[in-house]
Amino acid sequence: MHQVIGGRLLQLHGVSKAYPGVQALAGVDFDAGAGEVHALLGENGAGKSTLMKIVAGSVIPDEGELVLGGEPLPTGSPAACRQRGIGAVYQDLSLVPSMSVGENVLVGRWQRNRGLINVRRTERDAQPFLERIGLKVSPATLVRELGVAERQLVEIAKALSARVRVLLLDEPTSALSDPESRRLFSVIRDLVADGVAVIYVSHRLPEILEIADRITVLRDGMRVGEIPAATATEQQLAHMMVGHEIGEAMAVGQSSAEAVTNGHALVARGLGRPPRLKPVDLTIRAGEIVTVFGLVGAGRTRLARTLFGIEPPTTGELELFGQRIHIRGPADAIRAGVGYVGEDRSVGLVPTMTVSENITLASMNRTSHGPLLGIEAERALAERYVKELNIRTPSVHRRVVTLSGGNQQKVLLARWLCAGARLLILDDPVRGVDVGAKEEVFRLVRDLAAEGVAILYLTSEIREARMLGHRVVVMAGGSIVDDLLPPASEDRIMTAAGGAHV
Repeated sequence: MHQVIGGRLLQLHGVSKAYPGVQALAGVDFDAGAGEVHALLGENGAGKSTLMKIVAGSVIPDEGELVLGGEPLPTGSPAACRQRGIGAVYQDLSLVPSMSVGENVLVGRWQRNRGLINVRRTERDAQPFLERIGLKVSPATLVRELGVAERQLVEIAKALSARVRVLLLDEPTSALSDPESRRLFSVIRDLVADGVAVIYVSHRLPEILEIADRITVLRDGMRVGEIPAATATEQQLAHMMVGHEIGEAMAVGQSSAEAVTNGHALVARGLGRPPRLKPVDLTIRAGEIVTVFGLVGAGRTRLARTLFGIEPPTTGELELFGQRIHIRGPADAIRAGVGYVGEDRSVGLVPTMTVSENITLASMNRTSHGPLLGIEAERALAERYVKELNIRTPSVHRRVVTLSGGNQQKVLLARWLCAGARLLILDDPVRGVDVGAKEEVFRLVRDLAAEGVAILYLTSEIREARMLGHRVVVMAGGSIVDDLLPPASEDRIMTAAGGAHV
């Protein structure tokens, strides 16, 4: 989209990095020019995150050379890289929840008075950076009061405040609405016009084609190729990423051929938690996929958390599988056969535990004998679901944190299937995973529905909502504003999501 206005500001030559049993990067060459957006694509596990962390100084390469502005760039020192003008915004956010937005934006560069942080002046100085990205929250607001999308914007403001020369963005729009993404693209274009080099990692191929000048694809730790964004197509990029053609699981309308007529898995009447979740009516049948679409702040996640008992309802009534139930907490929902995968998978997973332990965490009654855990039973149960869900891991005894994002999501799905869940609530389950992993998750969701599992699938992606749903429920302002059968047009969905009752 842009013309490169400078030379190669950042250069990487022959960069390699290995971990036990994994070659994360193998002799990768990469560069980024001043005044351009260079996109980095690849499946989870392709080496993108490792490459980003090497540039940011948080990972030391085994081999290779890094050059910034014609001078060697030190490795293994995030502080030195920041001083040289490298800023990074990772998918796993690094904000301090107990501090204010302003304190987080200017972390380490606070205004002080007699040695103490002058919070008021710090928050005042942070305000211009919030305004630049269009984030309409007070700098005095505590970060723990913000949603995922707002926190991501705070991270971006934090990076901008450091006068970056090279900005690394890892899935920056993964939790943003379309208007917020538009604003971010505007900020990126302003930075590019000022000569900043932007390295942009995303799995959203349309936005890559819109914002990038060049695209480099990694696969299995190696550089597959580089192409100009102006001549690239989504199909070409997907093929380069996965090494084969993407199949029918990614096609719109796959779930919508026939209406589901099974018995009801869920019936909610006037269920709510005002003022954030207004009373809603909702039904889901066994074997049905109901997608819930809404922009950021529409109430999707609030609905999911209320149904699962994290934020118990204060109005209305709920029936699960024909039985009236009072949800006072997640334990009530789990006993009734409900599983929940939240929008932030790091919250659901226990990173210090193994794949096996994470899968069987909600099923200890099946793997324990009195007060003792049955290690062999746990292993056998975990291996069954690893095979059924095609979870890629060298061993069920490997720590879950070592898996790619898509495989971590499948571990969470396996946990609830192992626990016997008959209704799955999935909140943006493919956020931040690559196109190949998305295809697998979509196919898995359809397979589960075909086996009679009821699916409530929440998303901010219209394509996902239309592609997966037997019905598309639209939310806005904490209410359900439309309930559509296929084919549901994008125009009608967006009109409803914007707050108009259709």
